[in-house]
Amino acid sequence: MNQAQGYFPVLRNRNFLKLWIAQILSLMALQSLLLLALILIEQVNQSSIQTAGAIVAFSLPAVIFGPIAGIVLDRIPKKQILVVSNAARVASQAILALLAYLGLNRAIDPVLFVTLVYITIFATSAIGQFFAPAEGSMIPLIVRRDELLAANSLFTLTIVAIQVVALVIYVPIVVKTAGIFGAFISLAIFYGIATVLLMFLPQDTAVHHESIERAAESAVRRGWREIGEGWQYVIAHKLLLAAILQFALVFTIVSVLGEQAPGYASRVLGMATEDAVYVFSPAGLGIVIASLFVVRFGPRLPRFVLPLAGMVLMGLGLVGLGLLGLEGRSAAATTFNLAGVQLTAVWLIGIVSPIAGIGLALVLIPAQTIIQEQATDEIRGRVFTVQLTLANGLSIPFLLAAGGLADLFGIAQIVLALGVILFPLAFIDWLYVRRFPEPPPLPYHTQPIPVPGEPPVMLEEVNKVQVKS
Repeated sequence: MNQAQGYFPVLRNRNFLKLWIAQILSLMALQSLLLLALILIEQVNQSSIQTAGAIVAFSLPAVIFGPIAGIVLDRIPKKQILVVSNAARVASQAILALLAYLGLNRAIDPVLFVTLVYITIFATSAIGQFFAPAEGSMIPLIVRRDELLAANSLFTLTIVAIQVVALVIYVPIVVKTAGIFGAFISLAIFYGIATVLLMFLPQDTAVHHESIERAAESAVRRGWREIGEGWQYVIAHKLLLAAILQFALVFTIVSVLGEQAPGYASRVLGMATEDAVYVFSPAGLGIVIASLFVVRFGPRLPRFVLPLAGMVLMGLGLVGLGLLGLEGRSAAATTFNLAGVQLTAVWLIGIVSPIAGIGLALVLIPAQTIIQEQATDEIRGRVFTVQLTLANGLSIPFLLAAGGLADLFGIAQIVLALGVILFPLAFIDWLYVRRFPEPPPLPYHTQPIPVPGEPPVMLEEVNKVQVKS
C-alpha cells in the first residue's frame, strides 16, 4: 500500500480530520511561541540571561509534569483534556500579547515584565505536557485499527513540517507584518479555532475506579515505580545509556543555540532579531543531507563512527559561527577573502551552519535508532520519559550559565566555546562506545490497540495472520 492509499481513508474520517487540523493549529502556535518570546525579550531588555530564562520556563514543565501526565490521562476523558488545555492556551497567548504591548511601549517595569512572561510561558508549556499524550491517545478512539499506522505517520510528518513552517516562514513574516503583539494574537486565534474543532470530537469515557482516594494513591505509587523501572533499565543497558546521553548533549546544544540566536542576529551581526532563523535555518539543509546519508550508509558502519563524526562536524560548525561572530556588529557587512572569493559573514554562515546541521543529524538519528531498538514495547514509554526528562534536566543549568556568560563575555565567545568543548566530548564518547559489540535489536511485543466494538480475540487472529505471512 502506498502512502496515498494509506492517507486518504483517515483524511475522509471527519473526526480524524478535526483532530489533525487542531494538531496543525496547536503546533503552529506552540512552535512559534518560544521564538516569539525570545524576540520579545531581546527587543525589550536585550539580555541573554533573560532569554535563557524563557527557554528554562519552556523546558522545565517537561521535567516536572511529563512523568505524571500519563497518570492524569487515565482518570480524565481525553476530549476534556484536549478542549480545556487548548482553551487555557488561548488565554495564555492573550496575556502574552498584552505583555508584549506593555513591554514594547515601556509601560511596565522591566523586571515585572520578564517575570510575567516567564510565568505565562511556563503555564503554556505545562498545559502542553498534558495535551500531547491526550492527543496521541485519542487517535485509536476515532480511527479504525488498520488505519492507525497511516494516522500516526501523518501526525509525525505534520510535526516535522510545522517546525519548519513556523520557525522559518510564519514567525518572520508575522513579526514583520503584524508586530510582536499581533503575532501573539494570531497564536491565540490558532488555539481558539483548534478548541472549537476539538469540541466536536466524540466523547470518550475515563477509566472507572471504585474509590477515588484509593485509586489516586495506587496510581501515584504505580507511577513512581514505573518511572524508577525506566531509569533502572536505561542504567543497566550501557549502549542505551550512551545513546540517551548523546541525545541529551544535542538537545542541550540546540537549546543553547536557540537561546543565543536572537542576540547573535541583533547584537553580533546587527540584523533584526526576527531574522535569527535565517542565520541558523541553513542547518536544516545539513540535517536533510545527513539524513539521506545515514539511511543509505549508516547500517554498514560501526555504531561509534556516526556519533564521532557528528560531534566533530558540529564542533567545526560552531567554531566557525563563533569566529565569524567575533567581528561584532560589523560582521554582517565585513568581507572575508576565501580562496580569492570575497564573501560576507552572512554567506559564510550559510556554509558553516549546514556543517553543524550535518553533525547534529549524525548524532541524533543513530541515538534515536538505538533507543527504539534497545527498548521493548513494555518499557519504551518509560525509556522515552527518561530520555526527555534527562535532556530537559541537563539543559536547564547550561542555559542559565550560557545566558549569564554571554552577557559577560559575549555571544560569539559562547558559541565558539560550545564548538571547542565538543571535540574532547567526541573523543570520550568514542572511547566509551567503541568497546560495545553490535547487539541485535530486541524483539518487539507490540499488541494492536483495540477500538470500541472490536472483539478481544482480534489479537489472536492478528498473530495467526503474522505467522502465515
